[in-house]
Amino acid sequence: MSQLHPDAALALMAPIMAILLVGVTAGLLYLVMRLRRLTGVLTALRLASADAERRRRTAEAANAAKSNFLAVISHEIRTPMNAVVAAVKLLRRTRLDDDQKAHLCMLTEAGDGLLALLDDVLDLSKIEAGKMTVERVPVDLAEVLAGLQTLFWPQAQPKGLTIRTAIDADIAPEVMSDPLRLRQILVNLVSNAVKFADAGVIRIRVRMSDVEPARLVVEVEDEGMGIAAGDLDRIFQTYEQGGAATSRHHGGSGMGLAISRRLARLMGGDLTVRSIEGEGSCFTLSLPYEAIRPSTSVAIPVPAGEPVKAPKAAPVHVLIVDDYEINRRIVSLFIEPLGWAWTMAESGAEAVELCQTRVFDVIVMDMQMPVMDGLAATRAIRAGRGVNQATPIVALSANAMDHHRQAWAEIGVDDFLTKPVDPEALITTLAYKASGCASAISEVA
Repeated sequence: MSQLHPDAALALMAPIMAILLVGVTAGLLYLVMRLRRLTGVLTALRLASADAERRRRTAEAANAAKSNFLAVISHEIRTPMNAVVAAVKLLRRTRLDDDQKAHLCMLTEAGDGLLALLDDVLDLSKIEAGKMTVERVPVDLAEVLAGLQTLFWPQAQPKGLTIRTAIDADIAPEVMSDPLRLRQILVNLVSNAVKFADAGVIRIRVRMSDVEPARLVVEVEDEGMGIAAGDLDRIFQTYEQGGAATSRHHGGSGMGLAISRRLARLMGGDLTVRSIEGEGSCFTLSLPYEAIRPSTSVAIPVPAGEPVKAPKAAPVHVLIVDDYEINRRIVSLFIEPLGWAWTMAESGAEAVELCQTRVFDVIVMDMQMPVMDGLAATRAIRAGRGVNQATPIVALSANAMDHHRQAWAEIGVDDFLTKPVDPEALITTLAYKASGCASAISEVA
């Protein structure tokens, strides 16, 4: 076989080499282009990630600022409202003519409305932040409905409204639910029914759902003005009501139904409505149904006769710690009729000093004070070796948000009450904590 001349071999290889060179060059150019594109994508991803991180930090800062704003507003509103509500309750203890009683009713209604609005704002904030929690404990449905009738009768009676309740026979007397949130939803629904109906009957019915799995259904039906078909979805939106005319005539913040539906869904249920304008509305709350089996324990009969009275307790000595003089005075006025003694301190530092030498039965401690706040004062009293190291401490504060409660719980406070304070709740709590039994509570009657 003859061999190719080197020049001929080179001549044959030249086109192949050219093709390979073109292919390699093209491949390298393609790789360069892909690398450039990939670099652009990576750069865009890094920029997007950095932007997302900035947005996240901005959102967290905004949320923290909102929470701080709400905490400040809550404190600043609750503090003066404590004096207003307390003054109304103290005035009710005095002899009043009909005009004065009517004026007090107006003050009470206005104060309750303001506090309800404040609570709605705080609840909405917690829901939006994902911090709202619900519980499942036994709830007496008959007791809940009876409470609704008692609560709204004074508003319904002057308008000629009748509130009727019914619980179907197949519903257990007690079910598992969140009593606080259940009442909150139903109070909002019945309040709206009373507000928007000028006559007729408000029916509250508890029944089982018609579909499986079984659901607890509570219907609140009125014969009021009804809701236009175009507004049925809008009324569950925050700050919305059933039209501008409704808002002008009846007022309200437009948060109640939005909060109620979100609470219902947090509890594993829902809140819906059907309505005919001019004829009335029916709001339906559906929740998971879990009946409580009746107890098999046998009640031991108590012989009839005179009720046994607890022995009269010795006078309780209360240390009242608050930087606001009016708040200190309010607590003293509430406990004065019981014959209790009290000492006042206007700062945590003064309270700690008093607790070193003077014995108290119970301490009422504010949270936000100059010099030394209530948390620091409580820690100092608990950590010290003074005579009040183990004295019960009841927090009474206008700081009512969950993280405030948690802060008190972490330092071992014995109880927590918020302003405006209910006098019965305050006295009962103080008596119980001071005595450790029911003997001091008998003094409240």
